Amino acid sequence: MEDAPPTTDTQPPQNNGLSMGEGAQITVGSGDVTAGDKITAGGHVIQAAAGATVIIEEKSAAPDAVGEGLIALRELMTRSNDVRNAVIAFQTDFVAARGQVDALGDYKDLHDLLHRLQFHCYNGLTQAAPRFPDDEMALDNLNDYLLTLEGIIAELKQVVARPSAPQQDTQWVEEAAAARVELSTAIEKLDGQQLKRVIWRLNRLLTVQPSRINTLLNQAARTLRLPELTQALAKVCENLTALDLDPEKVGQFQTGVDTLANLDKGLTALVDDHDDWQAIDVELRRLETSLEQDLTELEMSWPDLKTKAEPFYVGAADEWATALKKEGDGLDEALTANNPLKVKRSFRNYRRRVGDRFYRVDVDLKALCGELRKIGGPLASVLGMIE
Repeated sequence: MEDAPPTTDTQPPQNNGLSMGEGAQITVGSGDVTAGDKITAGGHVIQAAAGATVIIEEKSAAPDAVGEGLIALRELMTRSNDVRNAVIAFQTDFVAARGQVDALGDYKDLHDLLHRLQFHCYNGLTQAAPRFPDDEMALDNLNDYLLTLEGIIAELKQVVARPSAPQQDTQWVEEAAAARVELSTAIEKLDGQQLKRVIWRLNRLLTVQPSRINTLLNQAARTLRLPELTQALAKVCENLTALDLDPEKVGQFQTGVDTLANLDKGLTALVDDHDDWQAIDVELRRLETSLEQDLTELEMSWPDLKTKAEPFYVGAADEWATALKKEGDGLDEALTANNPLKVKRSFRNYRRRVGDRFYRVDVDLKALCGELRKIGGPLASVLGMIE
């Protein structure tokens, strides 16, 4: 359904991504996030590229710190026209950032709901179908999946009804609703053929929409105007130094600005990491299509691909990087030995490792995008003072 690792498992790896619950914090070391940097999330390290480290911990959530800073700014605006006028000067940046943050959250919600549709409903339907309608347990399971589907559709409709939600091509939500009606009919009439149609309809939807939403979410993350918002807030903060204002509120606002700058660096690192792994994954997918017919394409492409991929894992101490290097070395040896069987096996192992890495980075990016939506409300509160 999404950028998932090439595996036969019915569910994606568990605990494989960013777990940013209550109290996550993102801190960035000195310097820009460039080659060799690491993003650490709940014990997981993402090799981004050498320099800064983005650490996501389980205390003091970064989006909450930004939100508290914006709330402090709003209070300062009520006490000083100078502060209010400073914010008005950057109103355009505030408005743009708010809309983008809201849209990012909407994409994240749609992605998560499609994930639930696949793993909590569709997969179960396909497993129950061969035993329906003769098996009573299968019938009970289908009734459970119907309730799950009803809940997912209700939430999907709520998301697409938001003003910030993408309005283009949301007809697929009605496709899911049609599948719900057909599933209810199949259960009521004990109609196996109708159930097959439900599975066909959902499969068609899940083949297209998750990757589409995933692409839109990543594009939104890439174009999110956090740098402009951060610069605008920093300018406002500079204007506060000459004013006689509550130092506690000023300090709270400053902390929020600094934290937002760190969030921006963390997001940039994850977006770049995602793009790098996606490029490698796309090339491996291309090579995989010709693997069974002829090894020539792999033999000719592997040196260039290896040169592009190795900087992302060679020299890293992380377990995933060590395993990926081992598979790459194995493919080198198989190609040198001109052993077709081992070449194919080694390529598939390498392909799985890259796919898994791409999947995990993708999960981390989505988690951070979901967290960023927390600043939407406080931003709206500030805008409410000047609109």
